[in-house]
Amino acid sequence: MRVAVLFASVWQLAAVKTQDALGLGLDSETEARPIMKIVKLLQYMNKQLNADLQDDKEVHELMTCFCDTNEKEKTKAIDDGNIKIEQLKSFLGEAAGKLAEMKVKRQDTKKELASDQKGLGDATAIRMKENKAFQKDEADTIVAIKASKDSITVLSKHNTGLVEIRAVASQLQKARVLQMGILDNVKKAALNDFLKDAQGATSFLAIPGMKSYGSQSGQIFGILNQMLEDFEDHLNEIQVGERRAVSDFKALKSAKEDQISDGKKDVIDLDKRLGTTGEKQAQAVKDLKDTKEQLANDTTFLGNLQKKCKEHNEDYDTRVKDRMTEITAVESAIGTLNSEEVFKLFDKTMTFLQISSTESESMQMTRQSAASTLERAAALTDSPILALLAGRVRLDAFTEVKKAISGMVDELTKQQKDEVDHKNWCVKELNDNSKDTKAAEDKKGTLETKRDDLKKSISTTNGDMKTLKGEVAELKNQMKRASETREAANDDYQQTITDQRMTQMVLNKAMNTMKEVYALLQNGRSHSLRRLHAPGAPVSVGDAPKFKKGGQNAGGAAVVKMLEEVLADSKKAEADAIKAEQDSQSGYETFMLDSNKAITKKSEQLMTASGNRATSEEDFNMAKKDLAATNKKLSNLADEDDDLHASCDFITKNFKTRQDARQAETDALKEAMSILSGSK
Repeated sequence: MRVAVLFASVWQLAAVKTQDALGLGLDSETEARPIMKIVKLLQYMNKQLNADLQDDKEVHELMTCFCDTNEKEKTKAIDDGNIKIEQLKSFLGEAAGKLAEMKVKRQDTKKELASDQKGLGDATAIRMKENKAFQKDEADTIVAIKASKDSITVLSKHNTGLVEIRAVASQLQKARVLQMGILDNVKKAALNDFLKDAQGATSFLAIPGMKSYGSQSGQIFGILNQMLEDFEDHLNEIQVGERRAVSDFKALKSAKEDQISDGKKDVIDLDKRLGTTGEKQAQAVKDLKDTKEQLANDTTFLGNLQKKCKEHNEDYDTRVKDRMTEITAVESAIGTLNSEEVFKLFDKTMTFLQISSTESESMQMTRQSAASTLERAAALTDSPILALLAGRVRLDAFTEVKKAISGMVDELTKQQKDEVDHKNWCVKELNDNSKDTKAAEDKKGTLETKRDDLKKSISTTNGDMKTLKGEVAELKNQMKRASETREAANDDYQQTITDQRMTQMVLNKAMNTMKEVYALLQNGRSHSLRRLHAPGAPVSVGDAPKFKKGGQNAGGAAVVKMLEEVLADSKKAEADAIKAEQDSQSGYETFMLDSNKAITKKSEQLMTASGNRATSEEDFNMAKKDLAATNKKLSNLADEDDDLHASCDFITKNFKTRQDARQAETDALKEAMSILSGSK
């Protein structure tokens, strides 16, 4: 069809001598044969068709490479994405299990740690009570041993006086030997009778357990020896038991402290592992989300790619088929027209064509008018398409020209609409990019603030933990010094009690002796005479005793009074020492309990701070990652903004000019169409 139209058009133009307008550059010999114009035009068309076919092949090769490369890459990316998703799901399941297990283990470890700390505190309190009881038992036993030894020493003498017997009984009573729980009931009863009756007895025989004036032969002497042995055995037993208890307590304390130290380390380790695992879990959740999104994008892209590539292949096959059909037709026409026989045939028909050309004079004027209109529009809008179409108006049949003009009007209208849509898209995308950039910058500022706050919080927590560790160490050091001070003070107390009680024994003995002597002197001379003379001896007045000058008893009462005052002072000093020891021991126990509570509380605060630090570190790392992702997003938005400006700036800046020019082209085409349509 295209060949026939071109043939008729060129033939008519040859008749009216418009060869120069075609611009084919024919020589004089060709001008003599107008058919050559058609041949030349067909040859030009053949060249263009082959060039178009070659262009299509090159585009097809590029598209095939594009399709194959991207299909392989996206298929692999989809496979890798599915594998990664399964791996992340598996990891998240394991991480959830590990976190739950570690949280339970941490809770159990804290309970066990609290139990060990309470156990150590209870054991320390019990040890203090045991030590206090031991100290009292040891002091009482030492006093009882001392009293027993002194009593045995006194009773071992051959001429022990009744005064000394009474002093022995008084010393044993003060030593509270009956309350020691050492003697059996028989010996205890005998000793009790001795102590009770010794104070009021007037002779040895009146004292229970004393057989005669020979005190060492009495029952009491044997009981005292047995009691001394029992007291010494008891003292050795409780001292050995105390040393064993101290050793056992040290071992228990060391074991508990090791357990507490291990428990604290376990809690800190669990906090670190919880923080690390939690951070990995959060990152895995983010990676899973990103991977799913990327997988969806890759799947969509691959689907669109396969559809696009399929459409391209179908379009290419159609275009090749059409191009080959046109090329075959053009080459066939060239072969038909480009021969000497055809030239001679057209030479014979030349006269007829010249005559018929006058009949199409009005049609040529119409062509000229339409072509002029298009040429003016082409010059005005600088449009090569309109210039080419003006040439076709001069050459092609009206039907083909009108069809071409109609197609160009439709194409320009479509371009006009596409450009409006593109401008609207540019405005929307630039606004969206601006909004996203503003939101990302706000998020960046928030994340930077959060990161700095968390960094400061971690630094503060580290400082608090360092302070707490220092306070715990100081409390332990104070407890150690307090224990050493308490031990030294108790040693002084024991020595003070022993010295005071020994002093009281000596004072009692001296005072009893003095009181006994003065009592004997005051009983009368008949008693003295009975003691100085044997029974039946003759007595004379000259033998009566006489006082020395100055008086034998001068100052005796004052000495006894001074002894009583010194004894009272000693007893008061002993009572004051006992009260001071009780107050010191009570204060020591309170201090140790309060210190243990403070250590427990500070240890709990330390563990809480450690957990808070792990959480802050996890949040800090997440904030850094979010900030890095936000910075990357801002970079991508900046690149997108550059791409949008590269794609849109020319359209938006020249939108009105381009729209007006295209509208002018459309108007010119419509005017030409109107001219050509009016020629019918």
